[in-house]
Order: sequence, then structure tokens, then C-alpha cells
Amino acid sequence: MRRQGWLALALAVLYFLVYSVLSVLRHRSYHSFGFDLGLYDQVFWNTTQGRLFESTMTGANPIPHSQLGDHFTPFFFLIVPFYLAYPHPETLLVIQTLALTLGAWPIYLLARLKLPPGYALLWVLVYFLFIPLAHINLYDFHETAFSIAPLGFALYFLERGRRLWFVFFLLVTFLVKEEMALVGAAFGFYVLLGKRDWRLGLGVLVGSLAAFEVIVQVAIPYFARGQSYPYIAERYAAVGGSPTGILRTAVTDPMRIVRAVVQTKKLYFVIAILGPVLGLSAFAGWATVLVLPTLTYTLLSGYEPQFSFTSQYSAPLIPVVLGTAIIAMARLPHQIRGYLGAGVVLSSLVFSWGYGDLPYSRKFDLGLFRTPPRYASFVPALNQISPDASVSAEDGFPSHFSERRYIYTYGFQGVQDAQWVVLDYEGTKYNLAAFQDQLTYVESLGYQEVASGPGLALLRKS
Repeated sequence: MRRQGWLALALAVLYFLVYSVLSVLRHRSYHSFGFDLGLYDQVFWNTTQGRLFESTMTGANPIPHSQLGDHFTPFFFLIVPFYLAYPHPETLLVIQTLALTLGAWPIYLLARLKLPPGYALLWVLVYFLFIPLAHINLYDFHETAFSIAPLGFALYFLERGRRLWFVFFLLVTFLVKEEMALVGAAFGFYVLLGKRDWRLGLGVLVGSLAAFEVIVQVAIPYFARGQSYPYIAERYAAVGGSPTGILRTAVTDPMRIVRAVVQTKKLYFVIAILGPVLGLSAFAGWATVLVLPTLTYTLLSGYEPQFSFTSQYSAPLIPVVLGTAIIAMARLPHQIRGYLGAGVVLSSLVFSWGYGDLPYSRKFDLGLFRTPPRYASFVPALNQISPDASVSAEDGFPSHFSERRYIYTYGFQGVQDAQWVVLDYEGTKYNLAAFQDQLTYVESLGYQEVASGPGLALLRKS
């Protein structure tokens, strides 16, 4: 048992070291983005300057405002001291990698609790092979990455019967992002129906739904200076545009819901999430309900990144899919567990090779960790930009200038009267004619080109 623990720890340390290096290299080679690494770097930097959670990028709003008016992320206060020690994007990337690595801990504990010796290490391996994990790690910085470990611990302590620790970790997830309260509601249903604990189950269910309502209807609009939470109406317009609208559509026009869900890309998403664990989550009894909220709000959405296994939105599915798969395995006859375990590992290896972002995956791109040659003579010219100057930059550059009060993403917010503008024809999908049009337009606003490169331009306000 002790040897198994040391092997699991070694696997976790290896993952942490490799992906810390890869995520930092991806940023330093100009492959990170303004959304969301630059955005959050500015939020943390402003916080260390006394402007709590201030941003000029969230929601593409160029006026200084609170990031909490876009997403409810008070969990970030725990990260501020670490960022203060080294206030740069690399700090956020390494901390995120650590958070993703720690997500394996509750999976290990749950497997050790529910299954015979030897299976815990197997499930740690499956965790690190799970398709979304490496994609999230190598896709900038996102708050949902910090939901994985506490959700896993919530499930582990629930299965152990440690009610206070279960509630504590569930509440922690509510501070990560607003939709975590919906996952909390699923835990309430599971406790209510699966554990037959009516008092705790009703408390968690009602409390989670109330928390979601307060966060979305009161907290976020307060920080957004009276503006309503936009994402439900925007992303769910096709199925009703609001929770009550979605319910109304489900009753009056169920085929509209079916058409929204039954799409090829969404089918691929479900297969990529459930396939590595051979669909075991569907056989976990009442625990299966834990998968439903995240799966539902991703599949009903009309916003494509939300139902992509390469984006951060699938993060809450990682602990609940693996956790419920472990619970399902524990329910099955012991005679078939060995074969099933081998099948899960094999399936995870195949899926991660085909669709993952591990170094052995077929689409793993080493070019994302090397600076493009066309930047070689251009990047040194960026040193002309003073630390307090306002900058509008094409995506790929904002995360390198985000430790300032005024930073804008050119493709979303335009010039915004910034003192400096950085253009990159990557933002026009490498259309040189469109890039030249951008350059002419910015020059017409009173900017002078002071440096250039292949598809690159640095302009200063005259």
C-alpha cells in the first residue's frame, strides 16, 4: 500500500514538472492569449496594486471594472499571496498546474476507499490520461481548473461519511465560479436519494440552488454596476434563454431541446468524456446524478467552446466522471474488476493518444513551445513600451503586457486611444491584405509605425 502511494506521488510530481515547464514555454513563445491569461494576469496585478480584481478586458469592456462582475471568483484571493511573490503570468500557470496535479489526490483516496489494493494507482494514471486535463493545462489560465480538487474531495468525504468536510469542500467550489453551485445541487440530490440523508440532502440541494440564484442575480450584477449576468441569455437563447425559459421549452417544445443537444460535435464531446472510463459513470447508481448538471449546461449551450473537451468548461466533469466510475466499479462483481480495470487503462491510453494533449498524443504540437522565427527581430523592439503605458495588442501579445492598468485586446476592443498598438496578422488568420488594412486604419488614427516584422507592426501614438 505504501509503495502504491509513493508511485502515485511520483506520477503526480512528474506531471507537475513537465506541464509547468510546457505551460510556461507556451506563454514565453508567444502562443498564449489575452483571453484568458492576459486578462487574469491583469486582474491579479491590479489587485496587488490596491485595485481589487480590476480589469480592462473582461467582457471586452475597456473601462476599468471589477472582474467579479463577469464571473464570481473570490477563490482567487487565495492565489494573490503567491502572485505577489512573483507578479507575472508564469506564476499563474504554475499554480494552475499544481491545482490540476492535486486533483489526483482525492481520486487516489476514493479509489483506495472503495476498491481493493492496487486500484488506486490505476485510477491516478487514468486521471492524468483523462483527455481534458492536459488541454486545460496548456490553454492559458482559467478559474474552473481550481474546481477539480475540491469537487473530488467533496465526493471522497461524502463517501467516507465525513459530513462537515464534505460541506466544506463543496462550499469552496462555490467560490471558484458561479456554475459550481449547480454541481452542488446534484450532490444534494445524491445525498437525498442515494444516501437517504434527508436533512443533509435537502440542505445541500436548497442551499446550492439558493447560492446560484444569489450569485447570478445579486452578487455579479452588484460588481457589474447593475448589469445583469449575460451568459445564460447569450448562450442558451436557442433553448429558452433563462432557467425558466429552458424548462418551458422542455415542456412545450421538447424537440427543440433534442435538436440543441443531438449534434455531431456534442456527441464527440460525450464520447471523449465518458469513453475513457468505458461509460462506467452511467452504472454508479444515484451517484450518476453528479455528472448531469455540467453535462446538461454544456450540451444545451450554443457556445461551441463550452462543449469542447479541449477547453476549460469540462473541468468539473473530471472529478465527477472519474469519481462515479470508481463508485460503479466498486458495485460490480470482484471477478470482473481486474479485466475492467485493464480495459479502463487501455481505453484511456487510446483516447488520450487520439484526442489528448500529452506528449505522446497524435496531435501534440511541439511548435507551441517554440517562438516563431518571424518574431526574432521584432520582439526586442517591444522593450520601447514603458511599464505604465497603455497598450492595445493583437492576441498573442496582451499576456506579455498585462501588468499595467490599461491593456486591450485589439481584435475585441480596438485601439481605445492606447499609447502603443501591436498588430499581428495571425489575428486576421494570416491574411496579409487584411493586416495591411489594419495597419492603414491605425495609422489614420494618428499612430506612427516604429518597428515591423513579417506580418507584425509596432505603432506609437504621435
